[in-house]
Amino acid sequence: MSRKKFLISFCTTLVSLMVILTVAAIFWVREVNPANPDVSHLFAESPQDPASWPPEPNNSEPPDYANNGDAGQVDLPYVPVPEPPPESVTHTARLAFVGDVMCHLEQLNAARIAPGEYDFHYKFRYIAPYIRSADFAIANLETTLVHTGFAGWPLFRSPRSLAEALLYAGFDYVTTGNNHSFDAGVAGVRSTIEILNDVGLGFTGTFLTPECRYEPTIVQVGEFTFALLSVTMHTNAIDLGFYNYMMKIVYHDLVEQSQIDYEMIADAIARARALEPDFVIVLPHIGIEYYGTMDRRGGGHQWDNFDRTDTRWVNWMRTMHFFLEAGADIVMNHHPHTLLPAEFVYITEEDGTVRRTFMAYSMANFVSAQRTQPRETSAVFYIDFERVDDGPARIVGASYVPIWVRQNDPTRGGLDFTVLPVTQTLHRAEAGDTPDLRPQDIERMREVHRDVTHMLSGEPIPLEYMQYEYPITRYRMREQFPGLPLWGTLPWR
Repeated sequence: MSRKKFLISFCTTLVSLMVILTVAAIFWVREVNPANPDVSHLFAESPQDPASWPPEPNNSEPPDYANNGDAGQVDLPYVPVPEPPPESVTHTARLAFVGDVMCHLEQLNAARIAPGEYDFHYKFRYIAPYIRSADFAIANLETTLVHTGFAGWPLFRSPRSLAEALLYAGFDYVTTGNNHSFDAGVAGVRSTIEILNDVGLGFTGTFLTPECRYEPTIVQVGEFTFALLSVTMHTNAIDLGFYNYMMKIVYHDLVEQSQIDYEMIADAIARARALEPDFVIVLPHIGIEYYGTMDRRGGGHQWDNFDRTDTRWVNWMRTMHFFLEAGADIVMNHHPHTLLPAEFVYITEEDGTVRRTFMAYSMANFVSAQRTQPRETSAVFYIDFERVDDGPARIVGASYVPIWVRQNDPTRGGLDFTVLPVTQTLHRAEAGDTPDLRPQDIERMREVHRDVTHMLSGEPIPLEYMQYEYPITRYRMREQFPGLPLWGTLPWR
């Protein structure tokens, strides 16, 4: 190759190599930082001293990128870190239910403090904290309230101070629809309503006008609304005549209780549902008195001999379940005067959804002078509700506190009829702080704890595992027949 050709080839190769290096350098710089040609920060020799790592946070205010147009640079806009969404708000409510508030002659005598003056507050001094702890509490007032002429069974007429004591104990409402509502006639219905209104104790179950009879009772408890429906089986054969609008009566016949007023029940629940409450609560006064004293052969109280095929029993169950099928969410029954089981019942609707309901077959006596076991035994029932944010409300649980009505108080020198929370009182007895209790009272309360937990929890809970409150977990589907121990096998037999 001549010298001339060699120089031309060498120069051409050198120019080509320089072009390739220049293009490569351009692409390399763009790949590292296409928006900023100054990439010197990528070549820092090392990070900060390890002793000072990690670096201190920068707490300075973010630059105002909205007003930096004169800076002559293009930067990404400042996007603040969004606040975390607020946590869900859970609303809760607890309702307390008890059975019959009665006022026998013995109770009147025990409460008399002067001629014509009575004080019932002391009856509830121990149980009051358990009632007040609920957001709403309701009892069945199985007596009339009058101004004079007080009397016990068979035509109950009680003084105003009984209502005042119930309000003191923490009750917000009472049901007035029961078989003793007309013990003092139409005037007694009116005086009962008058006194309750004056005391400030809410009520439902008796009505002064036909229009009131058809107007659902709605109560607001926190973030929840409840519709209350009070119905009774009959009025002890008292003919209401023109005044039949004053109550909602379930049965048209007194003895067999087979003519059930399904139309009245369905209409009352439908009217309540139309107001869109969160829950419809039916508080019936139906069933067979003293059912808890039955033995397995069907023999029971001297005035009640029947077996499991008895028409009254069949219709009692038919009525209880019709409440649920008609749209009730909770059924809390009274009238039998003895404690019976309570359970969750799951109902499959036509669209396939399952609705959770709760039913107590008998809440027994809350306070009375009846001493035949187990009529002095009962419980405070709690039902808990929950709603998350604005979602649907639901029943989240149920529980109970065993109670017992003491007849005598040695420190008062006579009759007493005070409602005692069993567990708390037994704890007092263990600590030796029970001068108001006789040895037989303490022993009876141990039996009450056994019987009540057996009835409501399914088996007796030993005293060494006593709690102030016990959950109710028994449940079944609507299609399943109510099982033991409700029918036939009872803990005190």
